[in-house]
Amino acid sequence: MSPENTKRIDEVSRYYRPAAKLELIGAILFWINASLSLSILFSEILPSLLQSLIPSVFIASVLIQFVVSQINRFYLIPKAERMRREQMLSDAFGAPLSHDKTSLYYNNAYSPSVKRLGANTMENSLFSSEVAAKMLVSKRLLVGIYLVVWVLVFSSREIDLDVIIWITQIVFSGEIIVQWLNLEVLRFRQERTYEKLHAHFLHEIGGDSQRAIATILDSFVAYEAAKSSASYLLSTKVFNELNPELTKKWEQVRSDLKMNF
Repeated sequence: MSPENTKRIDEVSRYYRPAAKLELIGAILFWINASLSLSILFSEILPSLLQSLIPSVFIASVLIQFVVSQINRFYLIPKAERMRREQMLSDAFGAPLSHDKTSLYYNNAYSPSVKRLGANTMENSLFSSEVAAKMLVSKRLLVGIYLVVWVLVFSSREIDLDVIIWITQIVFSGEIIVQWLNLEVLRFRQERTYEKLHAHFLHEIGGDSQRAIATILDSFVAYEAAKSSASYLLSTKVFNELNPELTKKWEQVRSDLKMNF
């Protein structure tokens, strides 16, 4: 979240890489399992060796996908988010909570304080909501296509019932509908957090007042809770594409709100 002509250091990003790799492996396994489950429906046309082999491979693949998804959801992603949270608090209060270094990850001139935490949270929520919105463009299109196909298949009397059940299972699985809904909710909640903090800084609520502290802490908790409940990794590729544009937008917001340049 910094200008391209300035060197930006973010050692915390390394914690997200294993989670991203496992997420990709899980997605690949999902479609492998989908293909294997479909082949089981038409196993009678396959050689006898494959008929006996496919169910075993399918069971093993499903178990591997389950393990991969659980490791990601309950260990790798929470660990990465915890390290990011510690780094964010370290930057906000000038009190190192970890050995990971960051430089120019946040862009505001506030000294260590609750107000700086609010500015950091506001910047993060802006970037997160915009990246999620960009990701949702293709996600909504794909989900729409899947749903149209499902409706057409479901309304057809010529399609075998087993195939309809298979397509229904695929479309309404955690890899398609649930992921889309998680991303929609994440974008909405991060956007709401940004808007709340924007209103806070717009009206210049005193940084040392009880109300200001409560508002910022509430927004910080809401931001972290949204990430935790979604357990969804935002695309690094989309972030890098939008970073220059969003950085300029954030600089304009800071200027408009007179956020201590």
